[in-house]
Amino acid sequence: MKISYIVTSALKQAFSGFGLPYMVMFETTLMCNMFCEYCIFGEEGKFNDLQTRAARDRIFRRIDEFCDLGIFALSFSGGEPLLNRNTVDYIAYAADKGMWTSMPSNGLLIRKYADGVARLDMLEVSIDSLNPERFAKRRGLNGLPKIIENLEFVLSRRKPFTTQINAAVNLENLDDLAELAQFCRERRLVLHPEAVHNVMRGGELLPDVELHGKEIDRVENALHQLRASYPKNVRFYANYYPFYRHGGFRPEFPCRHPSRLVSMKPDGAIHLPCAFKTLHQSQAPLKEIFASEAARQLIAQEKTMWDFCKGCKIGCAYEVSAFANGPSLAWKSALNFLRMS
Repeated sequence: MKISYIVTSALKQAFSGFGLPYMVMFETTLMCNMFCEYCIFGEEGKFNDLQTRAARDRIFRRIDEFCDLGIFALSFSGGEPLLNRNTVDYIAYAADKGMWTSMPSNGLLIRKYADGVARLDMLEVSIDSLNPERFAKRRGLNGLPKIIENLEFVLSRRKPFTTQINAAVNLENLDDLAELAQFCRERRLVLHPEAVHNVMRGGELLPDVELHGKEIDRVENALHQLRASYPKNVRFYANYYPFYRHGGFRPEFPCRHPSRLVSMKPDGAIHLPCAFKTLHQSQAPLKEIFASEAARQLIAQEKTMWDFCKGCKIGCAYEVSAFANGPSLAWKSALNFLRMS
């Protein structure tokens, strides 16, 4: 089923001139049960309303629409995606259709939903450090022992290298990454370290947690050394660091989120231009949305950017933009990430 879907999706993309979206970011909920110091989601009461519970039938219809359009990948995100009890049903439905599925999670609920997350092509668990005190400081919760226990339980249901540890990196935890890489080697996991970046939503900014100047050089050099020591386990986009160093999205490297990465909210609404800023939203069928004048005008503006894009370094938006901004960068980024060397 999956190979057939991938081939069909590739043909639809080719016939469109590779102008279709190829990935969906589905925020299953905007609530989170952690309080990470560099993320806005854990703020108590913020975004915590009944509208975060998606209508099941509407989401299933959306997944059908994604498949009809030829969208390849569906990422279940949040907040903490498993706080929406329907998430594992959506994962199963998309997997049965043949879509490539992934889900970042803080790991607190993955044991409870172990059979559901077993269907994911890539399960991503966020662990910045194996030092319990440092983990608790960064994540706002002393949850590391439970997360490790949950992860060990879930791994018995998953194939090697289909579970990824996401580590947000700054100077505070840089020296902890070797221990984390060894942890991944012993369990045949992928370690994906990514420089910490500010998360913007609705015009709000957290205190600046980003790297600056020589800090970027130190982190980049350390990650290259780490990958050399653990070539089968450490993956990251090397080109992300020049992008980070030059201030993120800019006219020379515009964000392609509006045209390539579909943002779907918990209620099934599609938001443009991106998951982090809404200028247009609709519950209409997907093809109708992207054929509308409002969507076409917004997508036409993506290369010139909006003020709120400037300085954004969010990883998922970078990934789709790297693949869309030029064929050579697309191949370089894909090979650099996937070769694990």
